Amino acid sequence: MRDLNPRKHKGNIMSRMLKVLIILCVAAATAAAASPKRNPDVERAVKSELVGKTFTTKILVGSYIPCPNAPRNDALKMVDTELALHGQIGYLARMDCFFPGGMFIDSTRYYVQQNSLSGNIPSGTSVWILGVDFKDDRVEVRLSTNNNDSAEGSGKIKYMVGAVYRTWSADELMEVIARGIEIPTYEKLVQLKTEFEALRANLQESESKYNSSGGDTTLKLTNAIALEQVLENLQKNRAEFTAMGKSDPQAGVYSEKLRTLAPEITRLTEEARKARAANLRNQLQAQLSQLSEVQNQVRQKPPSTLAEWQRRSDSLARYSALLDERQKLLDGLQNGNEAPYSEDVKYVSDGRVEIETAQKALEHGREQLELADLTSQYSQLTRKHAQMLDAYSRAFATAKEKAALQDLIVVLGQMVTNRDRAAGLGDKTAAAQLIKCRAEAEKYKRK
Repeated sequence: MRDLNPRKHKGNIMSRMLKVLIILCVAAATAAAASPKRNPDVERAVKSELVGKTFTTKILVGSYIPCPNAPRNDALKMVDTELALHGQIGYLARMDCFFPGGMFIDSTRYYVQQNSLSGNIPSGTSVWILGVDFKDDRVEVRLSTNNNDSAEGSGKIKYMVGAVYRTWSADELMEVIARGIEIPTYEKLVQLKTEFEALRANLQESESKYNSSGGDTTLKLTNAIALEQVLENLQKNRAEFTAMGKSDPQAGVYSEKLRTLAPEITRLTEEARKARAANLRNQLQAQLSQLSEVQNQVRQKPPSTLAEWQRRSDSLARYSALLDERQKLLDGLQNGNEAPYSEDVKYVSDGRVEIETAQKALEHGREQLELADLTSQYSQLTRKHAQMLDAYSRAFATAKEKAALQDLIVVLGQMVTNRDRAAGLGDKTAAAQLIKCRAEAEKYKRK
């Protein structure tokens, strides 16, 4: 049954209104607590850095879009450029406008494409900063190419930073603004901070590798040097940061880590040097068996055939290559500030002398072997020449004469080549035989 008591009904209404009021107050208080308060000092500092000064744009800034139904001065200011923290750029139509064809733009929601702009301020353009406005969730920088807010060439960059920007310092806010216009000082700060964050991540990785190197001296030294490089870069980064009037309480930590690491690198370097020297000496010792084998081949009796001569020549080349390798090992010791043993140096020196002597003897022996081989071949060619000459005589004035004559000329040509080479090696008998063979060859060629 409905209660018709007016006092009671009025009391219920008042109670409900009070509850709503309390809820609204709490909500307002919560919202006020959630939203950071404005910071007049930061705003004044940012305006002092920007307003009334000229800068160069780094992004394309929208100026206006076609709007035939709006006054010219309004149309010139109908586009804002929004720059998000992650770098995305949007062009927002910020006044109501009817495009040709009747399409309506809601100024709070409708974004236009870059190619829809009828006017813009290209990147790299010199502009005046006319003013800076601080909103709830953004900072708006008004700029113009000719210091006139109502003329063509004016624009606005909205930095969509969110309400949290009110907790930032002036430097932090200026670093963000420098993403849209060139402000060298703050761009350098951005560069240093970006580099610093990357180096800090590298430091953690480098320290982890260094600490997990175990007992491998070479690996630990490599990781220590890499860690040192990261620390030096961090130290340099923080020094430049400090030189710009900033401070970092952690800067001294990197210098201290470098001081601690320096003697460890010195110790590891010496250990690695000794390990390399020991390894080189082991290689020198291990190479002796190969050298002994090739020396036995080189020191055998002189070769009696050209095939043996070629094998001996190959052995000398191998001997020389092994001595080259041995010299590199000795150079490695010296480069590592480790003196090679005198007997190792003498071994290489004596080996070079032995190779030079063997090569001279081998070259002389090769000539003698080649002469003997040529003489043997010439004897065979002489017998073949007699056979070809006899065959030609029998075929004279027959159908076989031409073929027999050609066979004879071929053999005579081989004899000329043989005797020419033998005469070149100093065989005087071969020189006389060469004259005779050439004359005979010419005679039969004329036929």
